[in-house]
Amino acid sequence: MRIKSFPEVVGSILATIGNRTSITNFNTGSIIRTMTEVFSVVVTELYVFAGEMLAQGFLDTATGFWLERKAAEYGLVRKPAVKAEGVVTYARRIARATNVPIPEGSIVTTPKDQSGLEYRYFTTAPALLLSGTISIDVPVQAEFVGSAYNVGSGGISKMTTFIAGVDSVTNGASWQTTVGVDEEPDALFRKRCYLAWDELSQGGTAAAYVSWALSVPGVYSAFVDDNLPRGDGTLDIYIVGEAGSPDPALIAEVQALIDSNRPITADALVKAPDPVEVPITMTVVPRAGFDTTAMDTEIRRRMTVYFADVDDATLAILPLGVGKDVVVSQIVAIVMGVSGVYSAVLSAPSADVVIAPNEYPELGTVTITMGAPSYE
Repeated sequence: MRIKSFPEVVGSILATIGNRTSITNFNTGSIIRTMTEVFSVVVTELYVFAGEMLAQGFLDTATGFWLERKAAEYGLVRKPAVKAEGVVTYARRIARATNVPIPEGSIVTTPKDQSGLEYRYFTTAPALLLSGTISIDVPVQAEFVGSAYNVGSGGISKMTTFIAGVDSVTNGASWQTTVGVDEEPDALFRKRCYLAWDELSQGGTAAAYVSWALSVPGVYSAFVDDNLPRGDGTLDIYIVGEAGSPDPALIAEVQALIDSNRPITADALVKAPDPVEVPITMTVVPRAGFDTTAMDTEIRRRMTVYFADVDDATLAILPLGVGKDVVVSQIVAIVMGVSGVYSAVLSAPSADVVIAPNEYPELGTVTITMGAPSYE
């Protein structure tokens, strides 16, 4: 279907009028041209609407609400966003002979980042810092859903709700009990729809196991080793969570789903893969006249997309995952796709990094050296 532009619609209507009537005055401002242009606005909008509806009728191109309607045909729903939850530690420097109540709903936050944003968390139960003690752990929940609230150790360090008798608040290395998750993006949701074909028709295929694993909120990537890793009838499913290595609770949830769907003869075990850190070092020659700072930023962003740390459906980059090798030529191709890059040479990795079925690649330090600009 070809969508006509506004000038094309106007020209087509005026040509038809000229062929079928004796009217010849089609100049701008004439009555017939003005009426034609008004009508053509509506026709053009209908063309655009028809084109949009056509795209939304196919799984390849459907987005948003329409993708959800297509997914319903496979019995799938979009994975919802989840609020981060965990435990923070309220502390005082000296163990005083007083109890300090910490009300439910007390607010703690991260420091503001470079964009001026801070992330707030609310205590979800009342607590009491007892006499003679210096600290107490208190459960908290993020203000909003999303992965941005999955901060590292020490990231929560401010008390917005003042509590007399408490000197500090912080979060430890294993503070999270629930990982914050973004709503499933269209690209990953669409991938699950394709996988569902195998699940519906041949419930024991590797694609079916991947489909089941990915349907659990918090699972970002999955890979199936079906080469009888533990003997006849066995297969292992390796998963990666939204925040990296999955916690035992997520593994147990996926295992329960797999057990309820797998063929009775299959011995399927869900596991956490081992991370393999892959540092990237490259020398980039820019074309003369291009902003090298912007190029550096864009290259780093594309590396995070390639290593599946960030989703970006606008980029034609196939992200890595569990059991996926890191290929040098793919990295070079991704870098060469950045506007202004004349050439790129990788010194690390110097060769393809082979990732075993029980491993997943994790982006290490990215070092970019900008060479002298090329005038070619």
